[in-house]
Amino acid sequence: VKGPQQLFKHRTLLQMFVSFLSNPDSKLANLALSCVLRYKLPYLTPYAEHVQPMLQKEGLREALTKFDLSEESELVDISHRLDLIPIVTRILFGRFLSRGNGAKSSKDSPAARRAAILSFFSGLGERNGEINYFIYMMVRAFIPLEMNMVIHGPTMPREHLEKMIESSGCISSNALLKVPIKRQEGFLNLLYDVIVQIGYGIK
Repeated sequence: VKGPQQLFKHRTLLQMFVSFLSNPDSKLANLALSCVLRYKLPYLTPYAEHVQPMLQKEGLREALTKFDLSEESELVDISHRLDLIPIVTRILFGRFLSRGNGAKSSKDSPAARRAAILSFFSGLGERNGEINYFIYMMVRAFIPLEMNMVIHGPTMPREHLEKMIESSGCISSNALLKVPIKRQEGFLNLLYDVIVQIGYGIK
């Protein structure tokens, strides 16, 4: 086998690997990224040297500084942004949730890491809905189960993504009771950090 594309149900495997990118365990996420890179995706491969350091314990903040995803930057080909940003978002969301082992004064402390990640996301283009994937990761626990969750490929079509986000605001009280209290508290803490760092541009 020369590449994962020759494996049975390789698209399903790719979706699975991509889903693991958001795991708070950076070792597991790193293994998942290695598997995704084996697919040699045209929108990811050129930026591997920028993305891989995001999963290193001490390399995250420097990686975010060097990888400018703002609309003004010419670092990323405009045709790659639509598929690249969801991949990067999953990786950073996992790092955001990671508790880490550093001391409070450490550059890898949870507070410092979260501030750096949210600062990075604040540079994404709101006009083209590029921040929506991050919002989806925030609210996915509140999306009704009856919603169609089928994803065609490693990323989700923009229209489907917007419908998923919108549906999270229609969750019933009975469905909300099924969401663990710790997960609800985690969402509120995350929402507070997002509002402080990014502002009310997150709707």
